Amino acid sequence: MRRLFAFVALLIVIGFFISPAKVSAEEAIQSFDVQVIAKKSGDLLIQERILYTFGDSYRHGIYRTIPLISRVGDLYRVIDLRLTGVTRDGKKEKYSLNSTGSEITVKIGNPDRTITGPHLYEIDYKVKNAIGSNYEDHDEIYWNVTGDRWEVPIASASVSLSTDFGVNSPKAICFTGVSGSKESNCTVLHQSEEVDVVTNSLLSESEGLTIVASYPVGTFPKSTLQKSIPMDPDFKLFLIIYGLVFILLNFVLTLCLIYWYLKKKHKNKFGPPAVNFDLPKAPDGTRISPAEAGTIDNTKFDKDDIIATIYDLAIRKYIKIEGTIKKINLGLTEKQDFTLNRLDKKDDLNTFESYLLDKLFNGKMKTSIKDAKLTYTTFSTLETTNFATLIKRNFFTKNPKSQKSTCIVFGVMSFFAGFWILAFMLFYLYKKLDGRTELGVEMDWKMDGLKIFLKATKRYDVWQTKNFVFLESMIPYAMAFGVIDDYMKELKNLKPEYKPNWYSGNGNFYAMYPLFSSSASSNVTTSAPSSSSGFSGGSSGGGGGGGGGGSW
Repeated sequence: MRRLFAFVALLIVIGFFISPAKVSAEEAIQSFDVQVIAKKSGDLLIQERILYTFGDSYRHGIYRTIPLISRVGDLYRVIDLRLTGVTRDGKKEKYSLNSTGSEITVKIGNPDRTITGPHLYEIDYKVKNAIGSNYEDHDEIYWNVTGDRWEVPIASASVSLSTDFGVNSPKAICFTGVSGSKESNCTVLHQSEEVDVVTNSLLSESEGLTIVASYPVGTFPKSTLQKSIPMDPDFKLFLIIYGLVFILLNFVLTLCLIYWYLKKKHKNKFGPPAVNFDLPKAPDGTRISPAEAGTIDNTKFDKDDIIATIYDLAIRKYIKIEGTIKKINLGLTEKQDFTLNRLDKKDDLNTFESYLLDKLFNGKMKTSIKDAKLTYTTFSTLETTNFATLIKRNFFTKNPKSQKSTCIVFGVMSFFAGFWILAFMLFYLYKKLDGRTELGVEMDWKMDGLKIFLKATKRYDVWQTKNFVFLESMIPYAMAFGVIDDYMKELKNLKPEYKPNWYSGNGNFYAMYPLFSSSASSNVTTSAPSSSSGFSGGSSGGGGGGGGGGSW
């Protein structure tokens, strides 16, 4: 098969020289053929044969960029790449290397000469630590063959994968397209001693070919994975320069931070919280929503704030929650299910609530709670929208995540640089900073008083009996504050047969609300998904290798 690829490439070169009509006026890669040999040591020997036509353009040559770092689940693989040879049309060609620490670029060509038309480039290199031999059930070669950052289309691409010790891959798959694509517009051919992959059609700009091949466990030595990305050399230089300057400011900056923090207004200036019977309101009398209240209370946006908003929308007659019991396992077991019905009411919704409703129902008027899934992207948008409103209303200066991230990053840097006093102060601020303004601190103090009321309503039974409609409107806030179970227990003592008009279904409401809350919570994704193996979560552009290139 390798001889066949070489013969085809030779025919293409001859065809270009014999028939000028086939020379494209535009730059392109006519063929991109790669041979990968895996050694018993775990090293990869790679040869790339790139038939590049410059068309009518005059260029010095091409450049090829290959990443040195790839993501493996929550870890990182760092490869060692050594260039062993570069030729153009079978002859040695001038080249230069540039490495940033995260990728290496080989720039091929003579800066004093220009060329045009088609030319065959061969790039040979050796790679260490590129094989995925850290899985329990298989070893894996996951290699981005062409890279997906080429500035020109690739008419055809292929890869031949083999070992130098007679072990062939029992299973291989391939991907094509842009980075992250699951498309497999390619063919895998298993030969007796190798795996060959060829593309079925042209790869456009920024599209590439990726191969994933498995081997029995222990075929290759264990590779090394790291928990963090190695620092770029330029960034290391920056840290050195920064450190030299920072030595002079270490104590000064720490004292300034202490002074700044002590000047900030804290909740303890208001004294112990007093019982608060009122719905949360801003100084101008406008309503503070449950999601906003929950975020002010614990300085973060979480699932409880979303579920609290769903309860609030139901109480305010924007949706109705319906509980049903389904029989499963041949009717021997009952399972609670919930349906959300959107009502014909649209006024008085803020941006956060409107976006949440649209994502829950997705254009429909009725949906099962299990179908109303909120993705990580949706959760992030809701979080951003919520904090944007809180900042606009002067409850927060910014999302505390940004403050905390800055403190922890610079705290770790300061600790390892030897500036332990500053590091301690930054770690302390990481725990204490919450992003609230002075008004936000005052609102939090008032909400602490409201939580006292929500957790002990039985002390105020006479007042409560006369104001049960008010108590109902407090349910979303109890959810957002994380005291919903205490509050529901008090409501049950006060009104055991409570049947809200915004909920219908079988069973007692007090028994149903935990099931609804749990079901809704399980459908909210608050973190980005990750994958490791090319077989379980592979795509074009994944694994090692990759990059791209162009002409210069």
